[in-house]
Amino acid sequence: DEDTQAQDDDLSIRSNELPQGSDCGESFTLEMPGQPLEPLRDDVDDLEDLGFPPPPSPFFSAILAAFQPAVYDDAEETWRCHVNQLITDSDGSCAVYTFQVFSSLFQNIQGKFCTLTTDVATYLGEGLRGIGSRFLKSSQMLTSCSDCPTIFIDAETIMSYGLLEKMKFSALELQEYLDTYNSREEAAVSWLKNCKDTFPRCPGDSVVTCQPGDSEEKQMESLAQLELCQRLYKLHFQLLLLFQSYCSLICQVHAISSVPELLNMSRELNDLRISLQTAETAVATDLDQLAAIVVPSFPNTEAAVQAILECLRNHEFTKAVRYIQECRIQWPNGLFGSSAESEVQTLLNVYFRHQTLGQTGTIALVGSRQDLSLICSKLLELNGEIRDMIRRAQGYRVVTTYLPDSSASGTSL
Repeated sequence: DEDTQAQDDDLSIRSNELPQGSDCGESFTLEMPGQPLEPLRDDVDDLEDLGFPPPPSPFFSAILAAFQPAVYDDAEETWRCHVNQLITDSDGSCAVYTFQVFSSLFQNIQGKFCTLTTDVATYLGEGLRGIGSRFLKSSQMLTSCSDCPTIFIDAETIMSYGLLEKMKFSALELQEYLDTYNSREEAAVSWLKNCKDTFPRCPGDSVVTCQPGDSEEKQMESLAQLELCQRLYKLHFQLLLLFQSYCSLICQVHAISSVPELLNMSRELNDLRISLQTAETAVATDLDQLAAIVVPSFPNTEAAVQAILECLRNHEFTKAVRYIQECRIQWPNGLFGSSAESEVQTLLNVYFRHQTLGQTGTIALVGSRQDLSLICSKLLELNGEIRDMIRRAQGYRVVTTYLPDSSASGTSL
């Protein structure tokens, strides 16, 4: 129907509060010690009325910790460890975190990718017909995917719908794309360093144009820069392939959301995510608001989790973000993740696991699915320009053996 189509097209519903009366399925209350139950939505009774009484509160943080993926300071190491564990997963308890771990990794990759692209564009300046600015536009398009979609799902649903083996295969495929990306990143970084060492750019240098009348040294410089462009293009395209592979996995798993028996919490979690992102920005920029938040000393992780859940129930999102930050200091690389991870992602995970405690058949897609066709066409257009420049430059019969690190040249696509 139209509501379902609208939800699929854009799951990022703008709202500052958790949904009231959402039609995305049932939701559950947050049970706090010593607090009366107050449902997040007024159209659903509490867990006991639904037949899913939560275990005593001392067990919830233990349940979270038992299935939490291993966390390292390095996002790629966390992903590699997760893939190794996923291969031997037999009950879906590891697979449920695949999307969360990869999303954190992809955001980390994008940060370094943008830095490298900017560095190359700065070095190229206005040379080679301003191709550096085209790379920056390509980078901006690729980073528009920074809203990396994430699926929250329970282990039993993964097993019931035969998704575990598909997820294992997709994770191995993602690892292959990642390994290729890393090698191409290393090649681009190495060539950029060689270019800077061999042809340092100084203020007032003439623009490199790659014309037949240029001196041999200028032609050498232009060919070196073209090779740099070629390597950077390959890196851009490999990042796109990596993201496409992940989107394919998202589509395979999200396809089961149309099953009537499943509870779809997508809209609820997307609304919560928007509120948490606003709070995360406020914590990072508003020092006065940050100073006004008093973070208590939590005696244990269970007390911390219950306090965070209470913040979410009361829509105290800024306080929830601060609590996560302090918990990461008190319990680093544990239940509350590492400082390299988004606080929003951790809070969504805690919320989802609590809301679905004791039940199965729940799924949520957080973030919108991406249309990558425009990015593909722009990258192919950019590649055509680079290939044309290289063909014309090679027609000048410049001896390429003088190029830095010429043995590692990768001019062919």
